[in-house]
Amino acid sequence: MRRAMPDSLLTAPYVRALLAIPFVLMGLSHIVQPAMWREYFGRLHAEGAPALVTRTFMLELWPALLIVVFHRVWTFPAVVLTLFGHLLLLKIVVSLLAPTLGLRSLAQARRGDIGFQVGGVVLIALGVLCVMV
Repeated sequence: MRRAMPDSLLTAPYVRALLAIPFVLMGLSHIVQPAMWREYFGRLHAEGAPALVTRTFMLELWPALLIVVFHRVWTFPAVVLTLFGHLLLLKIVVSLLAPTLGLRSLAQARRGDIGFQVGGVVLIALGVLCVMV
């Protein structure tokens, strides 16, 4: 017997409600405390490939799964969140199956604070999108 996927019309608002605060909080943290994030990701990079598991399961997997499974909205502007979730899941797959590529992402921490601050702006924008859609 085939099971139907959850109805995104019903689940998408809950996904956005769950992610709005973490996106804004993480974004603000990236902007206000970029050195903390640079040090954190620098330490992870120094651990090598096993650190990808930590990054994936602590920061990326759960939002990606929530979005991919429960936020299948393909109309603008909500599609931005849907695409973000799919791209994040793709990043996870590549990082775990090709750790050398995943470590390149962690190495970006060496580039300085501006990358974290830009990432913070993106996260805040996603959080605002979650509230406004």
